[in-house]
Amino acid sequence: MGSQKNQEIALLWKFLDGTITEEESYALSAYMQSGAAEKDPEFENVLQQVYLQSSNAAPMSKEAAKRVLQRLLRSIQQQLSEKYPAPVHRVHLLNIAWFRYAAAAVLVLSVSLLAWLLISKDHKKENTLPVVAAENIPSGSDKAVLLLADGKTILLDSNTKQILHSGDLSVNNQKGKLEYDGVSSKVEWHTLTTPRGGQYNLKLPDGTEVWLNAASSITFPNSFATGERKVKISGEAYFEVAQKKDQPFKVDIDGKAAVEVLGTHFNINAYTDEPYIATTLTEGAIKMIDRQQTAVLSPGQQARISTKGMNVLKDADTDLVLAWKNGLFRFENSPINDVLRQFARWYDVEVVIEQNDPDILFTGEVNRNLTLLQAMIVLEKMGVHFTLEERRLTIKP
Repeated sequence: MGSQKNQEIALLWKFLDGTITEEESYALSAYMQSGAAEKDPEFENVLQQVYLQSSNAAPMSKEAAKRVLQRLLRSIQQQLSEKYPAPVHRVHLLNIAWFRYAAAAVLVLSVSLLAWLLISKDHKKENTLPVVAAENIPSGSDKAVLLLADGKTILLDSNTKQILHSGDLSVNNQKGKLEYDGVSSKVEWHTLTTPRGGQYNLKLPDGTEVWLNAASSITFPNSFATGERKVKISGEAYFEVAQKKDQPFKVDIDGKAAVEVLGTHFNINAYTDEPYIATTLTEGAIKMIDRQQTAVLSPGQQARISTKGMNVLKDADTDLVLAWKNGLFRFENSPINDVLRQFARWYDVEVVIEQNDPDILFTGEVNRNLTLLQAMIVLEKMGVHFTLEERRLTIKP
């Protein structure tokens, strides 16, 4: 019995490092379909080991973990269907206790720990990656610049310190979060900007929280007087607006569109190199304003604004939209251009695509805390060929 279990554990490791054969995949799939895997403590221990040893692995929701684990099974079944004519029955996995481990460890050619497994584990394989960089490029981090009304700039990072104190207003920087507390007697406008490769969290004077993605900015007053609360953004930001019925909150999207709210949660993606401005509502209600067009969004809806006008998507994938805030790249049938635009902003690199193939689509999740090389290893396993020299990433045919 012990040797049989050892064989199944070995198959699991082979699947995780990408060396499993189709015949072995069949055996692993049969074992998982039997329901024995969910009752096997050794099976769980392997997944837990990978999860705990991964760098900065963040817990995933049960729903996200279930989604990734089911992708694993579909991946195995797809491999088998190409080789074996007999159908492989669908496996229903609803209440497995080790979802959170499997979600962090499963390969599916796009889960982030693939890179960790290939680099950190002692697999004796020749590294054939075409990388000529002198050193690897780290992931982005908490960093930003605060521009004050008098033109003074303050560099921000994860250190904790008081930025300024004026009357009843105190501005403090704490572990990658800038907090405004109190009321200023003189209203001044400040701008918080993240560079490529940076992100930051901001708490506005009214209690509203804003998360800025890389290469983004927000301009805001140091104190909200009576009347409308106004801010202006560029790039990408997620808002959790403090509810104040007598003070509506308005976001100017780089002078191109606007959002009006009372209290709600929503994400705005307004990068200039994206095909449209996308505003996605996760809680509450907002009004989108685009020139002469307006639309009131309900949770789960997304307004897309382009040169052709505004279109409302009624069933947006909010997990996909908020992946960046939750420390992930997440793709659903995304062309390589979409993938690499996100990589370019987060790793602050120049991307050159020598030959684009729009028919190649990517689906999966990659941790944003991986180095660029680790992230590219994930894509390489999906057929992407590249060279990396200094801060220039070239995608080969």
